[in-house]
Amino acid sequence: MTSDTRDRTEAPKKRGVLREKAFLTLKEAILNGLLQRGERLSEARLIREFEIGRTPLREALNRLEREGLVVSQPNSGYSVANLDIDAVCELLVVREGLDAMAAEIAIETATDADLADLARVMDEIDALDRRHARTPEVYARELELGLEVHEVILAATRNAALIEITRRVYDQLRLALWVEVRWVDQWTLAVAEHRAIVEAMIARDTPRAIAAARAHVKSSRENMQMIREIASARRTGGARLKMPRQ
Repeated sequence: MTSDTRDRTEAPKKRGVLREKAFLTLKEAILNGLLQRGERLSEARLIREFEIGRTPLREALNRLEREGLVVSQPNSGYSVANLDIDAVCELLVVREGLDAMAAEIAIETATDADLADLARVMDEIDALDRRHARTPEVYARELELGLEVHEVILAATRNAALIEITRRVYDQLRLALWVEVRWVDQWTLAVAEHRAIVEAMIARDTPRAIAAARAHVKSSRENMQMIREIASARRTGGARLKMPRQ
């Protein structure tokens, strides 16, 4: 391989590394509260403080917007998304009903392949659980796998209207889900709740699957109250609250 060819091969890889680093750096700053809710994000300041190039920064902001962590406003750039706990709790009530409905329908419509896919996701969750490391990458994977459990069940319903409505609710909850994973670290409980859902689905036990789906969302509603207390403590200068591992 010539030096010119090697340079052309390595340049895209380097750009990809820089994009990912910028994205993870800003995400961590938002989830840790270093960048406050509602705060306007000045490109010049972010470039200076986080040592991020302009192009990787803009790509990272676009990606963060897709994940619901920042919002863009015409002629004023980006700002950190606000987390309205009351609105989130209302959405979680809706999510509880939708998840229960999806479980009930999917019990009847899921194929053996769908259930095998669900078991695969649970295996990945168990593998992640054995790692124990609590890094930003693990937090991200934790949320990704948790959402995948629900996505597999939802897709298995083959109900286009339910799929569309549920995905819309999940999109609106994305910031809250990130904060829940990052601030209220109850991973062991989440693993147990997902296992209960998956086992009930594979057994095609409708009452158990519905109950497990509802219990999981009710835990999220309880976690929102914890997040409210954490945010209040931060605003008043108190120490960051750390909930015990379950």
